[in-house]
Amino acid sequence: MGYFIDPQTIKMNKNIITSVLLTLLIFPMFAQKEVSSNIDQYRNKGYFNITKFGYIFVGDATLETFSPEEGVVVTSLPTDKAGAFTLHTINGYFFNPYFSLGLGFGLDGYRNPRYNTLPVYLDLRGYFNDALTSPYAFLNYGTLVKIENGPKNGNMFNIGVGYKLPLNDDSRFVLVGDIAYSYKAVSNDGESIRNSNSYVRLKGVMLSIGVMF
Repeated sequence: MGYFIDPQTIKMNKNIITSVLLTLLIFPMFAQKEVSSNIDQYRNKGYFNITKFGYIFVGDATLETFSPEEGVVVTSLPTDKAGAFTLHTINGYFFNPYFSLGLGFGLDGYRNPRYNTLPVYLDLRGYFNDALTSPYAFLNYGTLVKIENGPKNGNMFNIGVGYKLPLNDDSRFVLVGDIAYSYKAVSNDGESIRNSNSYVRLKGVMLSIGVMF
């Protein structure tokens, strides 16, 4: 005795199989798209680190002293051999692709006058493009420690522009290079600049290059 298969049943089963296959094919595509949208392909989401090396060309250096008898005396210092090698690292967070806020630490070794300073500062950055390559502007403001005399003896300020670009298409690391106006006031007596009777002002141009990841 043979079996009779209803053509309608065959058609229904084909429709079910086709729907299942389409679901299996289409769902991973949507899932992959959703996962891809969460990947930080432009390196401008969430946490980041910038580590950079640089050099400060000191263009103006002055010594300011105060005494009750003479008041404030400003003395120009030679800048022909002035300058500083720098190493800085910044840990921050992108609040959106165009703005980040971070905390920076550094080591600046000045040759003339001979100072080793440790800057600790806030880092604000604004990016012009939501892309892997983008120009940016940045502002640093904070305090610094002259290693020889302990805490509370200086302040610093940088403002500049830069550019970020990928090392290669598959690299997680992004190259950053920038130029900035650099200002530091360094106390000679271990006091804060507000209370110091002797401190040095250093102004110059800072060039730096590093990586972001």
